[in-house]
Amino acid sequence: MRTRFKYDRFLAVIRNRYFIVTFIFIVWILFFDNNSLTGWVRALREYSENKSQQRYYKEKIHQTERNLRELQSNKDSLEKFAREKYYFHKPDEDVFIITPGPSDHAGLFPYK
Repeated sequence: MRTRFKYDRFLAVIRNRYFIVTFIFIVWILFFDNNSLTGWVRALREYSENKSQQRYYKEKIHQTERNLRELQSNKDSLEKFAREKYYFHKPDEDVFIITPGPSDHAGLFPYK
């Protein structure tokens, strides 16, 4: 009899129109509204991911700027960077560096 009483009371609460309206309102706010709770959670998660990416890229920019200043100020570091990053030849190849000749081109053309 006691379980029957609890069951009847539960049905009475569920059939109450104020409960029904409140339940529908909560469900609407949580899931279907433009500013729903699920939308807020998704937006906050995306915001925190974007902030962490922003910090990462700012640090990378500062590191690149430091490297650029170092490369512009120190010729030895520029050569070291070129050797390490842009290793174009194979280990068993010979590399010849051709430098520009004199700027006086008068002696280069024998025929006038």
